[in-house]
Amino acid sequence: MMIIERYIARSKEKLKAGKHKVEVVTTIAKPGAPADVRLLVDGAEVARADVKRTVPAAFSASESLNVGIDLGSPVSLDYFDRAPFPFDGKIAVMNVELTP
Repeated sequence: MMIIERYIARSKEKLKAGKHKVEVVTTIAKPGAPADVRLLVDGAEVARADVKRTVPAAFSASESLNVGIDLGSPVSLDYFDRAPFPFDGKIAVMNVELTP
């Protein structure tokens, strides 16, 4: 949550090589409220996190939505020193769905 709070949803197993569908499903009542975050691989839940609060409005000037690279703060401090984290694989499709 904008570098202030970090939550971890991590699978117990590494992602195997090959084509996969990776989903992050977030359920939130309203901006700023708690959220339930589920990580799915090929339709199966592999991790979950209960987020105590979410961003109350839009992204800050230092954050953005990136695909294949992370130009803002790192998702994890475990690899902060490797910014901007370019992905060297292939992303076939990327969808963002917002539902009320």
